[in-house]
Amino acid sequence: MPESLHLSSPTKYLLGGGLLVASALAWVASLRAGAAMPGDIAGFTALWTAMMAAMMLPSVLPAVLLFATVAHSRAQYGFTVAPTAGFVGGYLGVWMAAGAGVALADQASGGWVTMSPWGRMLAGGALVAAGIYQFTPWKMACLGYCREPLQFFMGHWRDGLVGAVQMGAYHGLYCLGCCWGLTLALIALGMMNPLWMLASALVILAEKAAPWGARFAPVIGAALILGGIGIATGWIPLEHSMHSMGGM
Repeated sequence: MPESLHLSSPTKYLLGGGLLVASALAWVASLRAGAAMPGDIAGFTALWTAMMAAMMLPSVLPAVLLFATVAHSRAQYGFTVAPTAGFVGGYLGVWMAAGAGVALADQASGGWVTMSPWGRMLAGGALVAAGIYQFTPWKMACLGYCREPLQFFMGHWRDGLVGAVQMGAYHGLYCLGCCWGLTLALIALGMMNPLWMLASALVILAEKAAPWGARFAPVIGAALILGGIGIATGWIPLEHSMHSMGGM
C-alpha cells in the first residue's frame, strides 16, 4: 500500500488518544456510580455500557486503527467514507444490547439472578463455566478474529456510515463471543468492584493485544475453574457474589 494511503502519525495519535480518553471517562463514570447498579433497565444498560467501554476500548484500539487505515485508503480511491465513529458505535451497540439482555433477564426472574440465596454456588458455577469456555474452539476462534481482524475487513468491507456500523457490530459480536465468559465471571465476583473490573480489563487486553495472548487464555481458564470450585465449596471466602440492581 502506498505510503500516502496510510494514516498519518498525528491522525493515529489523535484517534488512539481519543479512544483512551473515552475509556478513561467511562472508568470515571463507572467508579462514581457506587456499589450498586441502577434499579431500572435503562439506567442499568447505560451504566453497563459505560463499564464495557471502560474495559473494552483499550483492547479494541488496534482494530479501530486498522479500520481507520482501510477506510482512509478506500476514500483516497474515491469510495464513500466509512467513519470510524460508526465502527466504534456499532461495536458498543452490541455490548449495550447485551447489557439490556442481562437487565431484562434479572427483571424477568424477579431479581433471582442477583439476589439468589444460592449466591456462592452460582458464583462458583459461573467461574467454572467461564473457565471451561476458555478451552473451547469457539473461544479460540473469536479470540483469533479479535486479534487479527484484517482478513474480515479485506474480504467483507462495506463503505459508508451504515457499513461502518455493521462492521463494528460484527466485530462486537466476535468480541462478545470471546469475552462473555470473562464478563460472566466479573458479574459473579462483583461487577461494581473496581479491582475485579481492572483485573478483567487487563486479562482481556492481554488476550487480545499481547503476542502471547492466545496461549494465555487457557491459563486464565484453569485459574477460573480452580477459583470457581474453591468458591462453591467454601475453600475461598466470597464476601460478595452479585450486586443487586436496586431491587429490579
